[in-house]
Amino acid sequence: MLDDAEVKLRKLAEKFGNQFSSTMHWGRRWHFRVVVEAKKMKADLIIKAVHHHSRIAEFIHAPEDWHLLREASCPVWLVNDSTEHVDRVVAAVSTLEETQQHRQLDDRVLLQARDLSVALGLPLHVVSVIPDWLTSPVMIAPVPSMSGHIPYQLAELGEQALARATDILHDILRRVEVTPAVAEVRRGLVHIEVANAVGANGVLVIGSKAARALPGKVAERLLGTTSEKVIHHVLGDVLVVH
Repeated sequence: MLDDAEVKLRKLAEKFGNQFSSTMHWGRRWHFRVVVEAKKMKADLIIKAVHHHSRIAEFIHAPEDWHLLREASCPVWLVNDSTEHVDRVVAAVSTLEETQQHRQLDDRVLLQARDLSVALGLPLHVVSVIPDWLTSPVMIAPVPSMSGHIPYQLAELGEQALARATDILHDILRRVEVTPAVAEVRRGLVHIEVANAVGANGVLVIGSKAARALPGKVAERLLGTTSEKVIHHVLGDVLVVH
């Protein structure tokens, strides 16, 4: 069985001449060998083909798939073969996170997205999402200054938050010297708004705060809460950046 698989792999690689080399490993934890080989060759990118005409999450059922996304030391590109043509690269960044770790991750996402858009000759869209104060299920406690005017006050706070997030996004883009075709801040649920921005033919570039330091089952299931929710809703390709 292993010999047959190796022959098929070599024939597949031979179709592209000398552009590809092949390595075959046997074992249950296939993601482990992929991660090891990628580190050994100092890979810049891992590409995993997917075969499904629906959301990314519908074929990422096995723990091994999530292990690969969480443990890879380089970006992982999930390529959906149902995508007819790719028409844009969408970078998802946060204007709400202000720690140094989050800022560095957003920088990597933007630089990877810029390089990908240049390589593919596609426009780059940058999107950030903040909560919609009027529709989010928030708990409102009685506040004297807001009595009788809560909807109006929330709408005003929402506009202020949108303006601030827009300024932050532009500051981030200037800092990393990335000039996208479109830069926008949306209001709503992150996973839904990002998925809508990507559509069926976009490539999403998103950061992963994978919890590699956590032990046991918790770490096995964490890719990053927001990233995981987004991946569950995206129809197009996804490039996960660590």
